Amino acid sequence: MARTREWYLQYHDVKHGRNWRSWPLIRHVRGMGLRRLRPFGDGRQDHLSVIRYYWADFLEAHRGDVRGCGLEIGETATIRYYGGDALEQADALDLAPHSPEVRVVANLARAGAVPGEQYDCFLVQFTTNVIYDIPSALYHAIRLLKPGGVLLTNFWSTDFYFADGLDMGTGAPLYMHWFFTPIQVENLLLGLGLARSDYALSVYGNLLAKTAFLMNLPARELTPAERETRDPGQPLLICARVVRPLHWDSPAPPEVEPRWLPAGPPLHINPVTGHFGDAYLR
Repeated sequence: MARTREWYLQYHDVKHGRNWRSWPLIRHVRGMGLRRLRPFGDGRQDHLSVIRYYWADFLEAHRGDVRGCGLEIGETATIRYYGGDALEQADALDLAPHSPEVRVVANLARAGAVPGEQYDCFLVQFTTNVIYDIPSALYHAIRLLKPGGVLLTNFWSTDFYFADGLDMGTGAPLYMHWFFTPIQVENLLLGLGLARSDYALSVYGNLLAKTAFLMNLPARELTPAERETRDPGQPLLICARVVRPLHWDSPAPPEVEPRWLPAGPPLHINPVTGHFGDAYLR
């Protein structure tokens, strides 16, 4: 939770400050090391990553949506940070009650037993690619909102792949099922009975930003132009703001399950090395 808050504080430093790591000579020297088979630092994240910078940028633009009764996946650090005094209640949803914040114990894709129309806002962040049954998960995410409530979520287009899954101590191993395109996200949302006026997408990324993310170059090492340029042909992160329509009554999509999952022992998240470091250093 403290790490999450630190990332959001770093966003402001990166967004509004100049850093010697982005000076031309430093960037040139750093770029000479890109011909490598492993990410810089073997994946240890010592500062805000590019993808988390983009998510923080999106949340800053929609801070006013985080209010009333809020729900978040895994923890409540993000809604507490952005909601502040506007947030009356902060709950987390996860597969197991691993902390007192987890007041909704459920698989989001199988959350039919959880009463709907409870929340004013729901943040589903960095979760969609580890949910196989995405239509069902998005359906329940909208169903849990009150009419007029807001879902803020993201879908990323590329990342490191956990070949044997990842155990974050949240109830079950997670597996990487999807990397998304804007067309795919549009069709997922339209397939849930939403109109295009019910949601808005923000697509972040460019070739250099994607390379920096995969190579574990933090956002502060890119210039403002390198970070802020958006190339529709090189998406890195797709962010969605979805407002539940007042009379939304979409039927639940048919449930689907993966036919195969890896049999090997999953990686275990490490607070120092992160999942990259675990993969390379274990």
